[in-house]
Amino acid sequence: MGLYQRWRRLRLPGLQACGLHTALEAAVPAPPACLVERLGLFEALWAAQVKRLAGLAQKEPRTIRVALPGGRRVEAVAWNTTPYQLAQQISATLANTAVAAQVNGEPYDLERPLETDSDLRFLTFDSAEGKAVFWHSSAHVLGAAAEQLLGAVLCRGPSTECGFYHDFFLGKERTIRGSELPVLERICQKLAAAAQPFRRLEASRDQLRQLFKDNPFKLRLIEEKVTGPTATVYGCGMLVDLCRGPHLRHTGQIGGLKLLTAEYTRRGFSEVKTPILFSTKLWELSGHWEHYQEDMFALQSPGSDRPTSSQSDHSTSHPTDTLALKPMNCPAHCLMFAHRPRSWRELPLRLADFGALHRAEASGSLGGLTRLRCFQQDDAHIFCAPDQLEAEIRGCLGFLRSVYAVLGFSFRLALSTRPAGFLGEPCLWDQAEQVLQQALEGFGEPWDLHPGDGAFYGPKIDVHLHDALGRPHQCGTIQLDFQLPLRFDLQYKGRAGALERPVLIHRAVLGSVERMLGVLAESCGGRWPLWLSPFQVMVIPVGTEQEDYAREVQQSLQAAGLVGDLDADSRQTLSRRVRGAQLANYNFQFVVGQKEQSNRTVNVRTRDNRRLGERDLTEAVGRLLELQNTRVPNAEEIF
Repeated sequence: MGLYQRWRRLRLPGLQACGLHTALEAAVPAPPACLVERLGLFEALWAAQVKRLAGLAQKEPRTIRVALPGGRRVEAVAWNTTPYQLAQQISATLANTAVAAQVNGEPYDLERPLETDSDLRFLTFDSAEGKAVFWHSSAHVLGAAAEQLLGAVLCRGPSTECGFYHDFFLGKERTIRGSELPVLERICQKLAAAAQPFRRLEASRDQLRQLFKDNPFKLRLIEEKVTGPTATVYGCGMLVDLCRGPHLRHTGQIGGLKLLTAEYTRRGFSEVKTPILFSTKLWELSGHWEHYQEDMFALQSPGSDRPTSSQSDHSTSHPTDTLALKPMNCPAHCLMFAHRPRSWRELPLRLADFGALHRAEASGSLGGLTRLRCFQQDDAHIFCAPDQLEAEIRGCLGFLRSVYAVLGFSFRLALSTRPAGFLGEPCLWDQAEQVLQQALEGFGEPWDLHPGDGAFYGPKIDVHLHDALGRPHQCGTIQLDFQLPLRFDLQYKGRAGALERPVLIHRAVLGSVERMLGVLAESCGGRWPLWLSPFQVMVIPVGTEQEDYAREVQQSLQAAGLVGDLDADSRQTLSRRVRGAQLANYNFQFVVGQKEQSNRTVNVRTRDNRRLGERDLTEAVGRLLELQNTRVPNAEEIF
């Protein structure tokens, strides 16, 4: 029996009994040869790993000590005892509810044998880490279904704070159809019910390239992210995917799964999103689904929100083929620093640039406003003396917090430290990382440590926002750079008269302006705050007799710099015009009738149909202007 036949028999049990056998047999095509070949290579590597671990367990039978929650200590056998076996010894309830483990502080599969003395903790769905494992495993099920049903080339399928999603590529002209989602969901449910184990495999870089030779997205990840001699791959049924893990023990722990009908497509690059998932099977929680709506952007030129006449929608050329296009601002700012002698009195020197930049992104990685080939960046570079570094970092963090507070975003900071292929002196890196850490600790916001994720030229602080779907976006960044000042031979005359080399800080708060706009649009869902809204006030006269006064109200709004529109369509009833303005998300409606005309007032309503009553026209316009200038997020509530 071939691999595909064995998989189908194992993965889809009992379909005839539930009446879906014929439908799914027709829906799921035979897997392409590349998937069968990949699974065959995985099975061979898995068998070799099992043999190797068994040999270690026999050759070095070693007793290890494990510290369990509550202070209890037990003995275990290295390369043999698993966290799941210890969970079973503690209680059946824990064995059923644990989704993963932490071993010496690191995430760990429940079925992965322990190797050394360990401090063991168990993760359940009640913790943020446990939810991430649960949803990440669910994303793998979705990826498996997409590969089988759609012939998808998988990109990424991470968990978010409220569920998970999966990106995959279907070809330049192919996008997922709404009619395919119900079938995809049914396949996901069957794959979950088949209780397929998640198997963790350590593979060398060469083995990884061989496994994913038909997936350009995975090959790019291997080249960019795999810095050590090996990385982990997880197999689950027919699916083989590059992944750090950990995962559930098997897909049967996923008790419920539903896909949203919303989808984002761009030249075949599709994203299927899911809301919060609860398992009624494992944790006896009543399921509920959170549905999201999002603004979609149709762009004229692939990878750019600036339409071009020289590139059609089907062109494979990149805008960066033109030498005149600028990929970054950093060298220009270094040349500006170096064009004349500098003194310590000029430092810190801060330069900013909002010019258009271009980047040669792969076509499959483009997405709406969040990843473009042509974009603007609030790119700033600070040249400072070493003893000014911490103060400048604190200033950058404070500026970042003030901007995000206005935009209404929460954020998470991450300190990324020295990678394997760093340039420069280790002692300089240590000093810089210490400065960044001290600045973060004094900043007072939570932050994470990402060892080895720094740029080759210096450590950095990354800033992650979350959009309305819970997807993280890296927007702002604060990076230290030791190499550009060296490469451009940047110098200034120090206090003692000797030439010294400045430290360079790359700083972006919004990151890509387009990406920030996309994240903000999804976060607002069309309900823009007053200070950003393109539809601030709709003036609505009750009858034709009030049209002249209504135009006067509109002119008063516009004279104050506010957006005021007029709906004097006498063919529509008053209630229909008010409702139309609310559906169009006008923050306010100013209704004027005979009484308001006589009193020179307006009757104020909000887009949520809150009736705020009659207000003096001058006072109402002044209040809107005050709310706009203070950039409050809830003008409708505090008007």
